[in-house]
Amino acid sequence: MRQRFGKTAALALAAAFILGAGPASSAPPVAAMTLDGPEAAIGQWDLSLSTGSNSCRLALRGEQVHGGFFVGMPPGCRRALPVLSSVVAWTLPGDNHLDLADAYGKPLLDFTVSEAGRLAAAGPQGETYLLTFVAGAPAPRSNSPAAEAGAPEAQPISAKASPPRAILRPADVAGRYAVLREAGRDTGCMVTLDISSKAFLSPACRDQGIVIFDPTAWRMAGGRLVIVARKGHTAQLDLQPDGTWLKESKETDAKSLTLKKF
Repeated sequence: MRQRFGKTAALALAAAFILGAGPASSAPPVAAMTLDGPEAAIGQWDLSLSTGSNSCRLALRGEQVHGGFFVGMPPGCRRALPVLSSVVAWTLPGDNHLDLADAYGKPLLDFTVSEAGRLAAAGPQGETYLLTFVAGAPAPRSNSPAAEAGAPEAQPISAKASPPRAILRPADVAGRYAVLREAGRDTGCMVTLDISSKAFLSPACRDQGIVIFDPTAWRMAGGRLVIVARKGHTAQLDLQPDGTWLKESKETDAKSLTLKKF
């Protein structure tokens, strides 16, 4: 018994020395973390600045969109972390990287495994962003000695959990939309987004704010729907998981707006 214990302890200490971890560490070694397929990354992640000043919860899902796979987030995330303003997709470009990208697949944050076992990326101003699994969510598969020794290991969520989403094209966005306010309240207004990029407000609209805005054109920019007013100013809306488009107000006394396609 003593001989068996000594051999096991020696192997554990050797592994800790090679991987640079202390003998008491129970976390899987950083170098062993792998993202070898989309199903290994699907789930909820927390994105935060290394300074801890702001954070946001992201949902990496398996539906295909322009630029990669769908990224879901609360509307306030883009205001709390402006680096997310054009993020609409995530990709796994290989070599254990995870990218947050725009609608054209251009990486905006390129994450690699950090020394702390989390994914880290450098921001446009040299700041560091961290991406970590939410507690209780599946973690990427690990090839650590602990897993090989029979330790329990989290399993990735299957990419089959969500049906494929069609890649957005202008023809997919064009159509007639009902205009909703807070809590899904129907304003009775209708907006038509023509395939030629023109926008038309129904004459029956009685919502003063929408009537004053008077949309005349629309376009897609960075995965966001941009509605152009008659006087030239714009409103930007973000695609939601349920297929609606949301404009979240940046002013506490202003109203949000949602477009729901018919």
